[in-house]
Amino acid sequence: MISALTLLLLAADVPYTKVDEVDGVLIESRPVEGSKVVELRLTTTTDRTVKSLCAAAFGNGKFDPEESDLKARTILSESENERVTYDHISPPMVANRDYAVRARRVFSDDGSCRMFFSAANDLAPPLPEGWVRIQKLTGVWQFEPAGPGKTKITYVIHSDPAGAIPPFLVEGTRRKIALKWMKLMISRGAPS
Repeated sequence: MISALTLLLLAADVPYTKVDEVDGVLIESRPVEGSKVVELRLTTTTDRTVKSLCAAAFGNGKFDPEESDLKARTILSESENERVTYDHISPPMVANRDYAVRARRVFSDDGSCRMFFSAANDLAPPLPEGWVRIQKLTGVWQFEPAGPGKTKITYVIHSDPAGAIPPFLVEGTRRKIALKWMKLMISRGAPS
């Protein structure tokens, strides 16, 4: 199985292109080989602490009503810094989706923290009839000290919704959801 870190490293030679900047968050994208949708990278700086932001990104694994389109979540396995959950989502205008996702949190000696996540559908229960399983899901939250009282946040996400959805219908929604995630993480972090 290829880890999220490996996929990110393999794609490292393809440059990002600026898409937008909203409320101090830089949004960039780059193509992903074999996918009809792009990988997004969002970056910003905040006065929230690395530790609190990393805790917010890792979460508690339980159902979170603030997550876009999330209808159900089950914890499949859990340890201090790794968790696998199984999610049901109901996005607007398309069939229901499901996926299992592995989240892994890593603290570094330099004071930074990364939370990697990727599809772990080999651990998911059988696909419910009439549902579409999301196969391509990988990303990372990175929180780094950026000077006194500041943290640099980088959020990288590649998620292909699967099915027959044309990319031009997906990209705007994916950017809005990624920006919403960034703002949600900042709001859940503790000030320095």
